[in-house]
Amino acid sequence: MAGNTRGKLKEHFEGCHRNLDWALHHIAKSASLIEVQLKLLPAFKDVEGDTEQELAFFMQHPMFQAVTSLGEGIKTFDGLAQNIYQQI
Repeated sequence: MAGNTRGKLKEHFEGCHRNLDWALHHIAKSASLIEVQLKLLPAFKDVEGDTEQELAFFMQHPMFQAVTSLGEGIKTFDGLAQNIYQQI
């Protein structure tokens, strides 16, 4: 455990990074589960096999949009936390 303020700050921002990394892990798992369910829809058969069309199909659905947007936001926060960590 760090004894000075700088060391304690670095520890806290390292903790932020670890927590955000776990959040991204759970977001990815959630997105995968949503994809599995969306692939069961009849309309998916029309786009199956074309990666770009599949992604466009997934992005039409609000829950997938919400989860991926949340993941992008978390990545932004993680980048900010890492930037602060490096500047301490």
